[in-house]
Amino acid sequence: MKTHKRDLAKPSFWQLVFMQSKVNGAVYDGEQLPQQKWNWPKNTYFQHRLSCAKWHQSSDNSQWN
Repeated sequence: MKTHKRDLAKPSFWQLVFMQSKVNGAVYDGEQLPQQKWNWPKNTYFQHRLSCAKWHQSSDNSQWN
């Protein structure tokens, strides 16, 4: 098993995340970031699987007399 040496004076990744958090009083300029237009990807594998699942679900719910 590998042992990892750590510099105890250096903060860990998660300590840095929490220190830089807005709720901990750190400066946060997220509202000042430039806005970007973004579109969801189209014709993905998961969208195809979802549409197939919906189609099968609707055909299973129909009742034939």
